[in-house]
Amino acid sequence: QRTVQKNAKYVCLADKNCPVDKRRRNRCQFCRFQKCLAVGMVKEVVRTDGLKGRRGRLPSKPKSPQESPPSPPVSLITALVRAHVDTCPDIPNLDYSQFQMSKPEDPHGGREDNVRAFYTILLQSMDVLRAWADKIPGYADLHKDDQELLFQSASLELFVLKAAYRVQPNDEKIIFENGQVFHRLQCMKTFGEWINSIVEFGLSLHRMALDISSLACMSALAMITLRHGLREPEKMEDLQMKIIDCLRDHCTYNSEAQRKPHFFSRILSKIAELRTLSREGLQCMTEVAKFDDAITAPAVIQSYISNQLPF
Repeated sequence: QRTVQKNAKYVCLADKNCPVDKRRRNRCQFCRFQKCLAVGMVKEVVRTDGLKGRRGRLPSKPKSPQESPPSPPVSLITALVRAHVDTCPDIPNLDYSQFQMSKPEDPHGGREDNVRAFYTILLQSMDVLRAWADKIPGYADLHKDDQELLFQSASLELFVLKAAYRVQPNDEKIIFENGQVFHRLQCMKTFGEWINSIVEFGLSLHRMALDISSLACMSALAMITLRHGLREPEKMEDLQMKIIDCLRDHCTYNSEAQRKPHFFSRILSKIAELRTLSREGLQCMTEVAKFDDAITAPAVIQSYISNQLPF
């Protein structure tokens, strides 16, 4: 009722399926509200502010606009988490259509299909990542050329980070940004050792117990960073410092993060590791395009190779 009366907006920090019972109902307001709707609550019949508690009495005179307190601004970390949640794969609707648990006997069988799948994964993932970048507060205020340079330079790092974060111990599934699911051994045919590096990186994030707020900041910092050729580096640096301060505050004041030694510095070191993993990915793309010339690499992939991004 209060959610409707206040027109409040909530974001689930998990997978929009949190348990809601008497003991845990205050943990996720988003899922609590969705459960109310699911069991029959109708938003249109909820009493408005003027009728709250009046049981049929006439509403009071409407307050003047000056008396209404302004809505609090959405915090940066909330906006970053929302950008991640809004663009990450929908777990109940993942695409298993090409998933195979066992490794085919012929390592070269269906090579062309594998290469096409490789290109599709990369291209569709880049589209999702671009939609994510557009949701980062302050990104749209940067020079258009700088936006493109920052995204292109970081896109492979972001591809690695997002896929790695979904890696789970003792689970061979790889969930890509476009929602497609492959077995790790399937990916070996085109990704080669790069996929093993992504998995190892993901397991290291799991050991760190990286929470979604830290991941959201980490993703933004992977893109909002100094790159050669920026037209307005000062604007980028201002935005970068805001995100760094946001991450530092989270690591300092969040009760879970406080229990993790040197959490802030460890996250920053992981961002640095992404550069190495993106170079490995660029090498993988180059080899696929070179040795599988029967299938022309898409223009986007060719531009990565020719421009030697993200170097």
